[in-house]
Amino acid sequence: MATKALDRLQDRYPDCAALVFADLSTQMALITNTETAFRRETLDSLCAEAALAFGKDGGPAIGDSAAMTVFVATRDHLRIYLRSAHDPDDALCCICAHDTAIDSFVKEARACLDMISNGA
Repeated sequence: MATKALDRLQDRYPDCAALVFADLSTQMALITNTETAFRRETLDSLCAEAALAFGKDGGPAIGDSAAMTVFVATRDHLRIYLRSAHDPDDALCCICAHDTAIDSFVKEARACLDMISNGA
């Protein structure tokens, strides 16, 4: 079910090179959907970056409240990290093109993450 949800999101946003459902507590990629053959280490480093950005044990990395969305822009792409509202250790890590329709992508990606995190 989770794989199909990631497939549907990838179909809607083919300019996203990777969608990774991750466990922040272990910093591991659990389910992936990638257009490019990323090495396992690359996917795990996405998870580690998400865990660093979000903080540990559901607590904030910076500030007084936990972030739910993190953006990292580079010259080559945009990394988008979403934390689940249902389980603070569940996250969706995404590598997208700069011209991705961010507002609609984040909305649909969050719905995808919520569905996977809820086990639906």
